[in-house]
Amino acid sequence: MTSLPPPPTPPGAAPGDDSAARRRALLGVGVRADLTDPADTARDLVLRGTGGGVDLDLVDGVDALCQDLAVGLTTLRGSDPFNLRFGFLGLTPMVEQTSPVLAREGLRSAVVELVAADPRVRRVVDLSAPSPTGDVASRRLDITVSFEAVSGDPATLNTGGLASGTPFGEVAP
Repeated sequence: MTSLPPPPTPPGAAPGDDSAARRRALLGVGVRADLTDPADTARDLVLRGTGGGVDLDLVDGVDALCQDLAVGLTTLRGSDPFNLRFGFLGLTPMVEQTSPVLAREGLRSAVVELVAADPRVRRVVDLSAPSPTGDVASRRLDITVSFEAVSGDPATLNTGGLASGTPFGEVAP
């Protein structure tokens, strides 16, 4: 049986600093699944070289939380037969609302609901969305949600990064 490697030590951390281990314990660890193409929402597992060959690459702490939220935001709720409560309800307002303003508000609510429902999120701090431009044919809305993880780390997710080529799930400074 293979054990997890220790979490990487943050740059500038003092000897004996166990903050990375605490973040891993609070926020989890998972297999890295990067976007296959910045213009798509598909993900693929990432391999890393080891001394004896290759192994699955891992993400932990805030990166694991942000990756999980990104996967949740691109998964239709109810489409996972093993966890019907997992996923995002944001497609409904994008498809059914004819008013861009109502579609934006419905999408904002769905993003907050998904982020706040994760037990690793302490609270949602801010959510911003630009006003619709009036282009009713466009179904693209860039929403940025800032939240605080249970570890106390601030994080920001930008839904505009999904399938647009921009970074998704950056950690706030």
